[in-house]
Amino acid sequence: MKLMQFFCWLSMCFICPILTAQELAKPRVIVTTDGEFDDRCSMVRFLLYANEFDVKGIIHSSSKFHWKGNDSIAAHQWADVSWMDKHMKAYESVYPNLLQHDKEFPSPAYLKNQIFEGNIEFSGDMLRETAGSNRIVEVLLEDDPSPVWLQAWGGSNTIARALKTIEEKHPDKMQSVAEKARVFLILLQDDTYETYIAKHWSDLQLILSTSFESIGYPWKKRVPEAESKYYLGAWMNENLLYHHGPLLDIYQDHLYGDDRTSGDFISEGDSPAFMHVIPTGLRGSQHPGWGSWGGRFRWQDSLWVSAPDDENIFKAVYRWIPHYQKDFAARADWCVLPYEEANHPPEVKLNVKEEQTVTAGSTIQLSLKDSTDPDGDALNYRWWHYNDADSYAEKIAIENADHNIINFRIPADAQVGDSIHLIAEVTDQSSPALTRYKRIVFHITE
Repeated sequence: MKLMQFFCWLSMCFICPILTAQELAKPRVIVTTDGEFDDRCSMVRFLLYANEFDVKGIIHSSSKFHWKGNDSIAAHQWADVSWMDKHMKAYESVYPNLLQHDKEFPSPAYLKNQIFEGNIEFSGDMLRETAGSNRIVEVLLEDDPSPVWLQAWGGSNTIARALKTIEEKHPDKMQSVAEKARVFLILLQDDTYETYIAKHWSDLQLILSTSFESIGYPWKKRVPEAESKYYLGAWMNENLLYHHGPLLDIYQDHLYGDDRTSGDFISEGDSPAFMHVIPTGLRGSQHPGWGSWGGRFRWQDSLWVSAPDDENIFKAVYRWIPHYQKDFAARADWCVLPYEEANHPPEVKLNVKEEQTVTAGSTIQLSLKDSTDPDGDALNYRWWHYNDADSYAEKIAIENADHNIINFRIPADAQVGDSIHLIAEVTDQSSPALTRYKRIVFHITE
């Protein structure tokens, strides 16, 4: 198992080279959505993190579950594209308050200009160019080598149509496009990956999530009791669903309809697609095998698929539930509270570089003592070995794991070529408590 992870890491060095801090600062993101119930819930969370992204498109698409239909094909469970207008109106209402917390939130006018109608007539629709597919083409052909995260919350068909246009009209650009495009699929929700993308774009990086069920409809079957309490009505009602303004009112309406008695979470199955690139410090977007709020992935059959933590693919998402739900609750507060009454995440400062070349048996002093909190809150610390993400065979116990300074000893039996991933968590002592991270990757050399 660990040997396979090592070869996956080597292959990824060529497929997805380490990115600079500048490239990671504002991930370029294009969302494609079929407007399903849970897409509309995911869109609420997405808008509350829009300050973290360079949003390049929000595009209506179809899937095998939802399509608009045409003169010869009947519509199937289609949500009129006007649902997005309601979200944007709600975002516009809370936007002035969001700006108090971060001036980087994009204006409502900007976001509205990023909304396009893609290929929506039937499942797998990629027959013709659309405004949405052409927007994807435009962004992919920009003279900017930084990654473009193409998120398929529904089917991949509008993305496939864009790639087909590039193949037909700009074949000389296919290699450069393949190098920067990152396609994140929530399931295979139509056949366009198998029938077109896989056959014509073999160098494209594709991530396929099935671990999304930890935040999807089947969560009650996937998430243990300790983490599931953050999805239950007692927590949701108090922290998210009431008194947080019109954007969270939309969330509540989509989740519960006429039955709002329980308050239990239902689904945001598409959220891992953007949670994967939220810059929390985990750096999961640098390598699919590293893991982030959006899950962790392994190389299989020409794409990256959900990988297990402790032999459970759902744990790769649900292990982060307390952190990302509290973070969501804080963002909900940003909709209605002034800066001084809300909570904001700590800023993690590490005394060493996050990529370290070390020898077996050596000891490195690691410090988080310069970490700060924008609200002046006291901080808690936790260091832990993310064994599933690295190639070292054994689990490493951390001494003084709750201290802000530790002396970390590289195991004497670590082999040349091994990597060891250490996660440093910094959590503020406020409510809701917010966590940010540093990932230190130790590369063992002679």
